[in-house]
Amino acid sequence: MKSFFKSTSMALCAVLMATTAHADMVLINNDSGPNRGVRAAAVNYLTEQIAERTGGAVTVENNWGAALFKTTAALESIGIGVADMGVVVGPYAQSVMPELAMGSLVLPDASPWVMMKAMNELFTTNETIKARMDEKNVVYVNHYALPPGLVACKGEGISSIEDVPGKKMANTGGFSALFNELGANMVSMPIYETYQATETGLVDCSVTYSYFAVATKLNELVDTMTPVNFAAVTVVITFMNKDSFESLAPEHQQAIRDIGAEMPDYYGRTLGAADKRAMEVMSTGDDAISFSEFSAEDTEVIRKTGATVTEKWLADAKATGLDGQAVLNELLALIEKYKELEPA
Repeated sequence: MKSFFKSTSMALCAVLMATTAHADMVLINNDSGPNRGVRAAAVNYLTEQIAERTGGAVTVENNWGAALFKTTAALESIGIGVADMGVVVGPYAQSVMPELAMGSLVLPDASPWVMMKAMNELFTTNETIKARMDEKNVVYVNHYALPPGLVACKGEGISSIEDVPGKKMANTGGFSALFNELGANMVSMPIYETYQATETGLVDCSVTYSYFAVATKLNELVDTMTPVNFAAVTVVITFMNKDSFESLAPEHQQAIRDIGAEMPDYYGRTLGAADKRAMEVMSTGDDAISFSEFSAEDTEVIRKTGATVTEKWLADAKATGLDGQAVLNELLALIEKYKELEPA
């Protein structure tokens, strides 16, 4: 009898310990960027919401500046559990999961809200993409879109495609690859290294974004900027390690999925306001940056050049076993769907 009570007591203790561990989960998060700017604020909001909606049972410890692993290794690192969750920048994983980079293709004009909503539906309903994420041992949470792209240059800028040949330009992935096709001398690097590369003269120009330029102080180094207005680039993605996700209680898993689905509404509002503030900072005052515009003719040439980039993306998709055209067609249809639903 004593043996029975002893074994029962030990079993009960084990259950209680497992329940306590299950109830108090600290997720380790790795973010590639600094804890500054509107996207960082959105990451903090996401993690605050996880804690609030799980009643404090699940909390998140944020690590900034790629502290746990490099941006280029993010997908693999999250998959093997170096962190429980983190941000993946799609173009750096294009060789293994091209679908993560498709939000940087030259697509029909679409706002950040439209692009985030379209991507969220694609990544949560497309069975092929879901299966491929399972293979990488990751679970999708949400996308972050970017404001319109800006070609930022130190010294003489780029205001025409005739200015591109010979320019030393940061190749940070995404549509920066367009400028390779237009004759720039490309220097590959993560976007988070463009400040140092510009400061040292390694590059003359890079594709950047308003709030990001201000958050990283790139705006203090450059002299000119030229907008490139296509669909909002949407390749910054929060993933969770699948094992970490599945260790959570079902209601906590659902809470995280719900928060991810709602992020376009929160982030869409804050991004618009931050973009406006950043553009005011960069275009006014004694150190104002000179802004120029591509002509309609140049913009059309850039769009046509985008078709070459898309062809390369489709080839990468085929090489990894993905029907890229089918997925791209689905994304285009979702973009049109959410254009009709976009709040005024």
